[in-house]
Amino acid sequence: MPTEPSPEQIWHALLDGHFSWEKDRKRYGFFPAHQRCKNCNAPFDGIGAWYARLTGRGQFSRNPRFCNF
Repeated sequence: MPTEPSPEQIWHALLDGHFSWEKDRKRYGFFPAHQRCKNCNAPFDGIGAWYARLTGRGQFSRNPRFCNF
């Protein structure tokens, strides 16, 4: 069973360029929405919001401009 990466591993991958938001931005860009995550483009309203919540990309409660990923 794969374990989740630690926050240090995530930041290391982001800063080294091994992780990119481009794949997520393309996938979520097909859904129409007025409000989106600034990093991964996940829709927070409209028809794509149910898909984003299903994949774990709901709106973050502390900063509504980003998802809770």
